Amino acid sequence: MAMVIKNNMSAQNALSLLNKNNAALSKSLKKVSSGMKINSAEDDASGYAISERMQVQIRGLGQDIRNAQNAVSMLKVAEGAAQSTVDILRTMKEKAINAANDTNTDTDRAIIQKEIDQYISQIDDNASATYNGKTMFTGEADATDDVKNTIIKALNSEWINQSLTMIKEAYGLSFGEDGASVTNMDVQFKNEGGTTLAYISSTADGNGVTKSLTLTVNMDFYANLNQTDVNGSTTTAGAGYLDRTIAHEMTHAVMRANITNMSALPKYIREGTAEFMHGIDDERKSTLAGLNFTDSIFSDESSDTPYAVGYAFLHYINKAGGHGEAMKRFMTVLDEKGGTAYDEAVSAATKGKYKTADEAKAAFLADYQSVKNNGGSNNDFYKAYCDIDLDNKDDTGSVMGSKSWNGDDENAENVVLEGMSTRFWYFPGGQTSTIQNLTVDWGEFSRPASGFKYQIGTKANQAINASFSDIHADALGLISAEGKTVQVTTRAEAKRALTRFDNAIEKVLGQITTIGALQSRMEYTVRNLTTNEENLTSAESTIRDADMAKEMSEYTKHSVLTQAAQAMLAQANQNSSSILSLLQ
Repeated sequence: MAMVIKNNMSAQNALSLLNKNNAALSKSLKKVSSGMKINSAEDDASGYAISERMQVQIRGLGQDIRNAQNAVSMLKVAEGAAQSTVDILRTMKEKAINAANDTNTDTDRAIIQKEIDQYISQIDDNASATYNGKTMFTGEADATDDVKNTIIKALNSEWINQSLTMIKEAYGLSFGEDGASVTNMDVQFKNEGGTTLAYISSTADGNGVTKSLTLTVNMDFYANLNQTDVNGSTTTAGAGYLDRTIAHEMTHAVMRANITNMSALPKYIREGTAEFMHGIDDERKSTLAGLNFTDSIFSDESSDTPYAVGYAFLHYINKAGGHGEAMKRFMTVLDEKGGTAYDEAVSAATKGKYKTADEAKAAFLADYQSVKNNGGSNNDFYKAYCDIDLDNKDDTGSVMGSKSWNGDDENAENVVLEGMSTRFWYFPGGQTSTIQNLTVDWGEFSRPASGFKYQIGTKANQAINASFSDIHADALGLISAEGKTVQVTTRAEAKRALTRFDNAIEKVLGQITTIGALQSRMEYTVRNLTTNEENLTSAESTIRDADMAKEMSEYTKHSVLTQAAQAMLAQANQNSSSILSLLQ
């Protein structure tokens, strides 16, 4: 090699290697000190981008876990308030049972009523429970201003259930019997004009066994439904209370499900049994007063004649059979032997007083003619032989009312018993509901999407929605829109209060069940999020975390190489000094 002094190539080569080793040593130092093999995009551009996205996801999952845990805390507060309300309702029912006992005087019941009023105030306090300033039981889950949705809520929460209870108590028929051929029913809403408020349609096989049921509500009558009236009143003339119409139609539904060859029964019996369920002394008063009973009238199927004729005739049969169980005996025969056993049913109802339907009709017409021959009116005949009194406005003449059952007066407003406020009504939990063994398919309906949204995912739409029904006293049917509380000041009112308390308990328990299901879901959500966070952290670690053993080896290597390069640079710099010897 030539001896030159201008360009010391050995020193330059040593310097280049020293710089390279310094850079490598610096990178190794970063990796060892940070614990990461990717400290910036220059280390691994694609790996850095993937790792950063994963970091965002991991931090998001951590916040999701905290969100879910906070949601569980909120749900526990809601559950505590609801459970306290159930405890109060149990006590209130106990008080109502006490008030319903005739060992108490009205003075005693007035004292019990004071306790009930205080309990109702506490229920409102419970329902006003908040979490972080948010009131939970706002009732947003059941809010609607749509008439169809309101009717669905009423059917789901009270009208169908109460109708089935009445039918079972009075007639002994239900969808829970082994002989029920069908246990599901579709509900539909149509604008059909005409005069029919609602109706049950069905299909049957060749043996007269019912295979399907559909309840249709004619919205031409109920488009103007009063959504604050628990009985379902409407401004449309001739519609009456929808709750009574539903009781009528559900009687048809239960009978068709249990009685084969239902069409073999005369129309006046099919319609009369449905009218007898809720009573028509008020709705068809003029028709009943104006009937002229002859043999041919039983075969008259025009207008509302069969309804009134059948109603009066069944009242006659019921009285002849000694009230109480007469209609149950009548229905038991039809249930066991079908619609063709009409004569046997009449005989069973009247305990053999009349062997056939024709014999009973002949006696009915003879008694009617006897009254008329003596100058009496239709109402005189009804009062003497049918437990019907068209002048008595305190009872509609229902099968379980004071006229025919020796029970309590059941007027137009309480013959089908509801809570005291429409705020009690709530939406079905899904597309179908099971009510006393009857599965009801609601068809299309819309429920509000409001409520609390618990963000449990890293994407905008990954949230759990939690909507709560209102459990204030009015929303439990314990206070009317006018502020009147549920009463136990008479035996009859205390008896009705029992049903209202049962319904209120059922609604609150439904909320507790919903809350419990949400809590359980949140627990699984936390576990799932935790697992996802762990797995994603592990994946991110594979990409970004440094293998410390390897990195320490690299660091040591680059450290030694750097020291060697420094030594060689010093040596290379010394090489030029040998040229000075030539100048001596």
